[in-house]
Amino acid sequence: MDYLSKWLKAKKQHNSSVRAQVARVQNRHIRVDEDEVHDIAVSRVEKILAAIPPEIMGIRSFECKSYPRALFYWEQHIRHAREIKSEEDMKPLYETLQHIYAQIDEPDGIEGISAHLKIYTIDQQIIEHRNAGRWAAAQSWYEMQLCAKPSDTELQANLLSCLRESGQYGKFVGLHKVRNGQLITLSR
Repeated sequence: MDYLSKWLKAKKQHNSSVRAQVARVQNRHIRVDEDEVHDIAVSRVEKILAAIPPEIMGIRSFECKSYPRALFYWEQHIRHAREIKSEEDMKPLYETLQHIYAQIDEPDGIEGISAHLKIYTIDQQIIEHRNAGRWAAAQSWYEMQLCAKPSDTELQANLLSCLRESGQYGKFVGLHKVRNGQLITLSR
């Protein structure tokens, strides 16, 4: 897809420069109707690119960890979906967009999308806190979740990440340790 997009852009630039060169040789300006000369190869490639929905491109880009590209396509998909879907049906699309913004470290984008989400899940709130640098708030959420699921190693790793970012990691390590995959609080 990238190759086709790059080729299309280069071909259009080449066609434009050829038209400009011909106009210069003929000592005239390029006419408006002449600006869009029909090139069969260009139109075929444009049809191929237009046949692939932005939703699929956004999902695949996200899966490939190409987050800026995923953002580009997912925003296109959301613009189109707004015309045909209700606000309630848009919620999963906004949540995906929020995850994309989180991957590219875009706190303003996350807060903007959060305005569209009427009800936050805990995960959405944590994403917003982490990307805005509100480590203490994110830490509180992780601690509450760890009370319910003390053996969840992902939650433990996320909590340690928050503590490291907020400068509290050293104090925490002195009071806790990991034993058999479980976070253990040591006595003071």
